[in-house]
Amino acid sequence: MNYRELAEAIDRPYNTVRKWRGEITKISGNEFKRIKVRNGRGRKNRTTYDFGDLDVKCFKELDRLLKTGKNKVEAIYEVFGNKEVEELQKQNNDFDSLELKSQALRGQIKALSKRIQDQKSELDTLKTKTSDLTERIEALEKRGLKNIFNKK
Repeated sequence: MNYRELAEAIDRPYNTVRKWRGEITKISGNEFKRIKVRNGRGRKNRTTYDFGDLDVKCFKELDRLLKTGKNKVEAIYEVFGNKEVEELQKQNNDFDSLELKSQALRGQIKALSKRIQDQKSELDTLKTKTSDLTERIEALEKRGLKNIFNKK
C-alpha cells in the first residue's frame, strides 16, 4: 500500500500522511518497509514506502488520538513506541543481569578463597605431621632398630 492508498484508508490528505511518516520515524525510530518501483524503460528505479495492514491500523489509531486532542509526540509514543526508551530499558535490564551475575561470581570467589585457605592450613598440618614422623623414624633408627626399617 502506498501513500495515496494509505491516505484514502485513514481519510487524511496525502501530504499529511507523508509528514506523519517522517515524524514517526524521527520521534519513535520506527522504520517502515521500503520497496523499489520501476520508473520506466532505461531509468533508475525509485524507492517508496510499502505500508502493511498493521501500519494502517497504527496510522488510524494515531489519527483517532490526534482527533481526541492528544499531543502528536505523545500519540506517536503511545502508538509506535519510543525506540530510545526501549533501548535504554534493554540496556538497564542487561546491566542488572550482569550485576547479578557479578555478585554470584563474587560469592563463588569468596567460597573458593576460603577453600584454598582451608587446604593451605591442612597442607601445613600435614607437613608438620610428616616432619614429626620423619624425626621419630630417624630417632628409632639411631637407637639400633635398623633391622626393622632397613634404610639403605
